[in-house]
Amino acid sequence: MIAGALGVSFRQALRSVSLTLFPLAFIALFSWASAGSTSGNTGDPVRASAWLFLGAHLIPFALPTGKLTVLPLLAVIYPIWAIRRGLPTVEAAFNKINGARLVYSFWYALLCELLALASMHHGVSANLYLTPVMSFFIAMVATLKFDRSRNRTLYFSLYLFAIALGCATLVFAFTLYGHWSELRSISIVLGGGIVGGTLMTLLQLLYLPNIALATLSYLTGIGFAFGSHSTINATQVTIGQVPALPFISALPTGIHKELNYAIGFWGLFFIVIFIFMQRGENSMLRLTRILISQGIRFFIVIAAVAYLSAGELLTSNLNPVGVIWWRFISYLAVAFISASVVALYIPAILRKVIQRG
Repeated sequence: MIAGALGVSFRQALRSVSLTLFPLAFIALFSWASAGSTSGNTGDPVRASAWLFLGAHLIPFALPTGKLTVLPLLAVIYPIWAIRRGLPTVEAAFNKINGARLVYSFWYALLCELLALASMHHGVSANLYLTPVMSFFIAMVATLKFDRSRNRTLYFSLYLFAIALGCATLVFAFTLYGHWSELRSISIVLGGGIVGGTLMTLLQLLYLPNIALATLSYLTGIGFAFGSHSTINATQVTIGQVPALPFISALPTGIHKELNYAIGFWGLFFIVIFIFMQRGENSMLRLTRILISQGIRFFIVIAAVAYLSAGELLTSNLNPVGVIWWRFISYLAVAFISASVVALYIPAILRKVIQRG
């Protein structure tokens, strides 16, 4: 019975890996064939497909020139979909859902580690220590069943944050359109052809959540970095050498001091959440418990997203690229505490004073 369940979970983990790996292998082989090769060694695109697979799991890479730790957040959706496809079969083979998730995630992480070991070549390698950790964590998250009724405030907070990211993406798109001539010039210089241009566009679309978070941070006065010793915020723009990538044309070049006042957005953001949280709740003790429990979960999610959205981009000169996660979280924590006082505790104190009076 146990051996059969282990076999089922292994087969489904292998199937989930294949659902992500095989399409990436086709893309890598097609790109390699279109670009041409003097060596004719098909091992290169096969290794490239493994690197794409591991990169989709947000696993950092060591390169001869530096590191690649800033990876496209949107790419993780595909592995999550592939993992969830095999979950029902694994659940049917186990008596306990938590045991099924653990075994399934273990096999998945083991297969990812084997891919990382097999794909090491000429100084390019995935981080062998983080590969099983990240893949296991992604598999556990993908197989988790959320109870929305018990986490209404957390879901509402994440929905609001997603809306804010969407608005930031629109601002980025308008900015990119405003610098169309620079965008076109960079695209011409890259000259990747139809296949290369399509792949470059797809890669930039996968980086949209990273770009949206950096844009949102800039619009709300916090700012972000693009390389060592760089500062990009409302009052200072200091940029060093940047790579020739199309989305770079949307980087800010001027000062917008009025964005310093936009930091108040986060206070309003949390006030709206706290107003939603008070619906049907009269006990301040219960509201405080919800505030702490849901707030901790929200900040863990946002801190993880902010941390994974930034990092080193190929060379040490491009480190960090994106939001400074601890600075971003610090601003949000101050806004969270201030908004909780304004929206929850001051009104509660005033009500008690009025009742006693």
